This record gives sequence, C-alpha cells and structure tokens, in this order.
Amino acid sequence: MEVVVRKSEVNGEVKAPPSKSYTHRALFAGALSRRARIYSPLISDDTLATAFSCKKSGSIFLRKGDAAIVGGLRKFGGYYNCMNSGTTLRILISLAAALGDHSILDGDESLRNRPNKELCEAVKKLGAEVIGGEEFKAPLKIRGRIKAGEVEISGKSSQFVTSLLFALPLVGDSVVRVRDLKSKPYVDVTLHVLEESNVKVEVEGNEYHVYDSEYKLREFQVPPDFSSISYLIAAGVVGGKVSIKNVVDSRQGDKVIVDLVREMGGRVEWRNDEIVAEKSELEGIEFDASNNPDLVPTIAVLAAVAKGKTRIYNAEHLRLKETDRITTICENLRRLGVDVKCGEGEIVVEGKGFREFKGVVDSFGDHRIAMAFSVLGLLGEVRILKAECVSVSYPKFFQDLKKLGADVNAG
Repeated sequence: MEVVVRKSEVNGEVKAPPSKSYTHRALFAGALSRRARIYSPLISDDTLATAFSCKKSGSIFLRKGDAAIVGGLRKFGGYYNCMNSGTTLRILISLAAALGDHSILDGDESLRNRPNKELCEAVKKLGAEVIGGEEFKAPLKIRGRIKAGEVEISGKSSQFVTSLLFALPLVGDSVVRVRDLKSKPYVDVTLHVLEESNVKVEVEGNEYHVYDSEYKLREFQVPPDFSSISYLIAAGVVGGKVSIKNVVDSRQGDKVIVDLVREMGGRVEWRNDEIVAEKSELEGIEFDASNNPDLVPTIAVLAAVAKGKTRIYNAEHLRLKETDRITTICENLRRLGVDVKCGEGEIVVEGKGFREFKGVVDSFGDHRIAMAFSVLGLLGEVRILKAECVSVSYPKFFQDLKKLGADVNAG
C-alpha cells in the first residue's frame, strides 16, 4: 500500500495509542500466570504474534471489552511464526528453552535477517541446544532445557536481557551479567512488569540477580506508547496543533521526547494526562541515542525542519532493527533533498528550517520509518511506499493523522 500525505494543517485531539513494549511483556507475564486481565492492550501485528504464540502453548486468550484475559500457559513446542516481531522471537528463545522440549521459531523475511547470536549463545551455556543460521538468525530450533546458573551477555539489544529475565525465574536462582547495555529503559519496562507479576529480580550494577519465582500477575493496565506519541508530537510542531489525550507516566525511556522537542525549541506542554504540541521554529541539537533508539526516526525528520545541525550519535544498535535504520533514514532524507551524513553509529542532518518537502520515500517495511517520514508530507507532498507496515505498532496511525486534519490518501 502507498500513502500520500500532502501539505495541510493539523488541529485537533487524539487518544494516545497503547504501548507495544508493555503489551508484549504483560501478555507473556499474564500467560505464564494462572489468569490475568490486561487492560488496554495494543492490538497490532506484533502483539498478536505474542498472543498467538502464548495461545499455541496452552494459554487462554480472550477479548472482553477493552481487556485481554490470558493465563494457564503449559509448555512450548512445535512451530511458532513470530511474523515481524523481534520482541516475540527474542523472549520465546529463552522461554522455549525453559518450558519446552523441541520448538521451531520463525518469522517473516525481515525477522529472518535479525541476528540473535549473543542471546542464543547464552541459552546454550545454560544447557539448551540452539540451531540456527549465520548469527543465529531465524528459523531457530530450540531443544532441551536451560538450567539455573550464571551467564554473561552483551547488551547491544535490550531484548536479549529481557528474554533471560523472563525465563530464568522459571528454572531457579540465577545471575545475568550484562556488558555495554543499550536501550536500558526497555529493561526497566521489563522489570516493572516482572515486579507486578511476583517475580523477584535484584539489580546490582551490571548484574541482575533473578530468583526462583512463580508468575502471579492478576491485572495490568497498559500505559500509552511514547514512541508512537512522538510522531503525533512531531505532527503538531510541524503542522499546527495536536492534543494527545490519556497520556499517563510510566517507565518508558521514550517519554524524553517531550524534553528533546522542547530542547529543539518546540512548544510542547504535558499537563496531567494531556500533551499539547504546537507549530514551532526548531533548532538543531545533539542527541545521544543510546537509550532511545526508537526516537531516532522522529528526531531525524524534525532535524530536517530545524535550523542548523543536528547530530544523532551512539546509534549503532539502530542497524539491528527491522531495517538498518541509519541507512534507511539517511536514504529517505536524501530523497527529499535533505543534507545528511551517516557514520557507523551517527547521523548528522543540516536543517534549513521550514520548507517544502516533496518526493517518494520507501519505508522498507519498517513501521517507524513510515510514520516518521509521513510528518514531512504536511509541508509538501510525500508518498510513502509499503505504508501498511504501520500495523506493526500503530494500526490507526493514518486514520488519526487524517482525523487531525492532515490530507492523507491511500493508494
């Protein structure tokens, strides 16, 4: 599907979409419990991959109003299609090794290109057998079971750490030592859900002490998704005025988007449960992406509208996402006539202030690329290829953009 966003003014209010990260974790924790009610879960392609994987393993999965009821997961086994969801795949790697005998984990073409080497090697050290392609890319075969113990792992993907923290409580007291942890706030989200689930984890520096625990999640309210909110804030500061409702605080690191846009000169107010973003002249900034890689596409497109240089650094882990996001961001900015330079873990954008952007961008099937670059269409005309990929994390994105007054047409 192609979507064209043309020059238009946005003005209105929308409800903040639920958090994808929290929904994944709450569904897994609820499934591992006897019975749990998850309120306001995000229903998207990615989270359905998690829900279907849990259901295949014996968990109930019922929709009741604005809640999902899950629980009673018994054991893993057989073939699992994780579709495009890296979170589903990574958490399943350890869980299948803790509660399964023989599982095959697979996904779409994009997921099959994502490396899992460090996680799979850690699982092997704990006693299970993992067979996969180069860099342990999917499809993966998991045989045998892990045992409690001590293991060290690279933290270049926070999902690797999350995976072990979900599985090790099921097998006994263990220690996970993490080197060079990136995206730490996502591990904080994991710890939040585990706390609510009666799972005990103590953190001492770079060590996570995991204790033998029984999952006992009963209820969980999924908070809004600040990664998704970032595109709505960007639409407001670029194209008019946007009010985002039902924005409650949580442990998500991406809530820093409010401070980052303010640092750029954007008028953004967060009061009580509402964020209001208004059209503003922006200035370039320096942005350390270590802990907030999912905000990089948003900051990059705002940098194109800002005056002066924006430098995004410590972003090496963006190359391990649904796409190599450093490459895809830079390629699409150039397609729209933006002066940009890219390094191994760096993006430098020379912005020239508000101007007209016209051209065709390719999402490469990456939901965050599609949503971020849609914002620039408000200042000209941008055609987004493979725009259907927004269903991964924010299925109603284009509907919400249109509701705000944007000229959005699907082709």
